Amino acid sequence: MDDASSSPGHEASPVPADAATTTTGGVDPTLIRWMLSLTPEARLRWLENVLRTLREVRRGT
Repeated sequence: MDDASSSPGHEASPVPADAATTTTGGVDPTLIRWMLSLTPEARLRWLENVLRTLREVRRGT
């Protein structure tokens, strides 16, 4: 899911690879802000993409 072109239907990573993130207690506030910036529909699409990827990994494809 790092690159939209590598997996059709998957969105690009929300955080650039060179972005510095500050973690507090193991929490990445950058990802929290990104998720909260999405609409509920976009969050659902993202989750569906994650689930699809997990199913593909389990199948070995």
